[in-house]
Amino acid sequence: MFCPICGKENSGERKFCVACGTNLEAVSQALSGNRTDFFTKIDTALDQFIARYAEHVFKQAPALAADRKVSSSWKLLGQGVLTSFADFFLSSLMWNVFAVKFQILLISTPFRLLIERSNRQKSFTAEFEEQATLNLPAAANNELLPGPVASVSEHTTERLQERLQSGQNRAMNR
Repeated sequence: MFCPICGKENSGERKFCVACGTNLEAVSQALSGNRTDFFTKIDTALDQFIARYAEHVFKQAPALAADRKVSSSWKLLGQGVLTSFADFFLSSLMWNVFAVKFQILLISTPFRLLIERSNRQKSFTAEFEEQATLNLPAAANNELLPGPVASVSEHTTERLQERLQSGQNRAMNR
């Protein structure tokens, strides 16, 4: 088909002109005088829908949807049915895989959580020890450290007798 705008020859399968981008499908319909009725539009839409569905199994399905032949519509229908069978088989297989994965998770989750917690504690402890060793000043012959500090109760017990005697003396003087 020749493009009516630029005159470039395009293959019959092209929807748009290679050179200028003119919609050749619209030009073809205008030249042929064929109008698409309601059923043709529905058929085309269903072909495109089935082609999109069958595309994950049959890669050439969208190309068949673009072709408006009856044989292409039948091929698309067959590919859609085969795709649905494949999907049904795969979905039943996946449900079994999901069940096994669920059971494995039920059994292994407590152990895996304990291992993760232990690893976290180990890394935290190692990090804390590393920071503690980095932040401590070097010991300098204990010059800066004070001598032994007396406890709070050390002097109070020595003076307890003095306190009791002074309290008794005051009571007698009154």
